[in-house]
Amino acid sequence: MPRHFIEESKSNDPKPNALKRLHTLAERSLADLTQQKQQLALGRIRGTGPGVHFGSLIDELDIAHPVTLKFPFENSDRVGGGIWGEENPPKGMPAIAKLQWLEHADDLPIHVHEHSDRFIVVIGGRGFFHWSDQSVDDFDGSSVHTIAARDRDVFVFRRGLLHTFSTAEHSMTLLSIQSPFIPFDASEQYALPKAAWAAQHNHIAPGAMNCSLSPVEPAFML
Repeated sequence: MPRHFIEESKSNDPKPNALKRLHTLAERSLADLTQQKQQLALGRIRGTGPGVHFGSLIDELDIAHPVTLKFPFENSDRVGGGIWGEENPPKGMPAIAKLQWLEHADDLPIHVHEHSDRFIVVIGGRGFFHWSDQSVDDFDGSSVHTIAARDRDVFVFRRGLLHTFSTAEHSMTLLSIQSPFIPFDASEQYALPKAAWAAQHNHIAPGAMNCSLSPVEPAFML
């Protein structure tokens, strides 16, 4: 699994707002992933300074663009979501979603976004990230990888990756930059493989983790 690098923004705007800064970060990270011909990169926002700075961006978003989470999300009653900023961004433009998994939200099936890339950061709580290196057409449930998802962990992946998240005794909140944004209720938002897989049907234990996160280097800065 490649180490994910996030460099300091070179924007000429001295004080771009939080939405713009996060969009720029996601665009640069996804472009790097494409250049490296990788499907998925895992990382972490590490260090007190970067962590505090990132937290201030989230606070700025919450104040400027309060989000009311709508349940259910992708047919899971224990998962909710909403959009920071414009609820219906222009077609083809990215958007930042706030997603929340309640405790024991383990029924969201593995799925794929075929028309949109993702830059995701855990901004609260903890849970699990599950993904497969099989394609949506070939998936048979035999190759699913699981890793713990904790506060400030980063998941960057291109369209086409089978994945899902789940929680156990803790809730979890994600910031999900979707590029481009596709309305949650649109038929092309996500697709399911013929072989169903969800965490509730598969025992997930910390000892079963089969991948580890790499720190984001250099320090996360915007």
